[in-house]
Amino acid sequence: MTDSEISFDTVFQVETLNKKDIGEFKKKIYSSRDEFVKLEKQVKELEESIGEAGNSSDVKEDMLVLGICYWILGKLNEAVKLLSELKSRKIASYFLGKCHQELGDYNKALEFFERSKRSEDEEFDILLDIAETKRMSGDPQDALKLIQNLSKEHDDDAELHYQWGYCLDDKGEYEDALNHYSRAIEIKSDHPNTLFRLAYNFDLNGDDDKAIEYYEKCVSQVPTYTNAIMNLGILYEDKEEYEKAVFCFERVVRLNPVHERARLFLKDAKSGLDMCIDEEKAKKEGKETEVLNIPISDFELSVRSKNCLERMNINTLADLTRITEADLLSYKNFGETSLNEIKHVLNQKGLRLGQSLEESKTTEELAGFDVETNEGDLSKPISDLPISTRCKNALKKANIEKISDVVVKKESELLENDGLKQTYIDEIKAQLMECGLELQSEEE
Repeated sequence: MTDSEISFDTVFQVETLNKKDIGEFKKKIYSSRDEFVKLEKQVKELEESIGEAGNSSDVKEDMLVLGICYWILGKLNEAVKLLSELKSRKIASYFLGKCHQELGDYNKALEFFERSKRSEDEEFDILLDIAETKRMSGDPQDALKLIQNLSKEHDDDAELHYQWGYCLDDKGEYEDALNHYSRAIEIKSDHPNTLFRLAYNFDLNGDDDKAIEYYEKCVSQVPTYTNAIMNLGILYEDKEEYEKAVFCFERVVRLNPVHERARLFLKDAKSGLDMCIDEEKAKKEGKETEVLNIPISDFELSVRSKNCLERMNINTLADLTRITEADLLSYKNFGETSLNEIKHVLNQKGLRLGQSLEESKTTEELAGFDVETNEGDLSKPISDLPISTRCKNALKKANIEKISDVVVKKESELLENDGLKQTYIDEIKAQLMECGLELQSEEE
């Protein structure tokens, strides 16, 4: 089945239900938030349909589909409740096994996996699930025996070598484990479980560069490995690569808006990024100040130019950035030749005449209003605006106390503050408009 054919309607034809298509469908659901939300809506419709059907003959078929969908969405207890009523069907038993495995009830998981086999020798993938469950239950040796038996006919399977390596990992046989992980990658270079395990092991051993390399490979897979993205973000943050860290944590939050750990780490990474930007800004400003303070006497200028500048009380490059070309030319004995000399000197240092005056004007116009006309409004406390108490409290929490504090913000910047919801932003914008003011444009 191609990716375009992996849809709810095609996968959940009850007469053709199979584990492989359901597995591919789950990958698709976790490939984007939109797909996940879409399935949630389909599940709601199915729940309503079952409720309306009563005891009709089709209910059990719908219950089977709904139970599997609950498993896909991570609603394990709801899935167990529904699928338990259908455990006589092998596919229902299989997904009951998956649910109990994820819930940590390994004995029940093994029981249902065994029930889902069609014969003792069939269903290679189920036997791997059994081996994995035994390893997860703390019995890697028994799991290893089963895997080694399976390897006689399935030595070219990446998942088998991944499980083999994991068992050896649990037994402390790390070199042999690495050999099997390498074999899994050799068979299937993008095998996500193996990529994550290799990254995790390098991470534990302090080899950050190798860990990042494998986490990056892992997070490029679909579905996205949330734990891989989180671990990658933490490594980026440790290396002070805050932009990359922010990108990782934002990606997790987009997939799962209520992921508290990701939200917390995102806030920390943004703080680190802001600190880094502030440091760079301070360094840049320090260098700029150093350049601006260079005295005019350090440059080879004509005697006429030096004398004119001296009489105009212009002693440093900073002084030149505070005067316009017209001002210089209006001074007695200051001609085009001297002007070109000065412009050449400034150009060497990346400066120009009147630069400071332009920057000052830009700062005044930053919020897009007439400073003199709105000065009275800007100095008012934000609490003077007729907005809701909750909105005022949210602004106070964000350290926004005056109207002048809010008009220099973009809407996206305000929304980054905890507690400042879109409804509050709409309130603020409406009241600013009454004062002839507005938030900064997102395009600036």
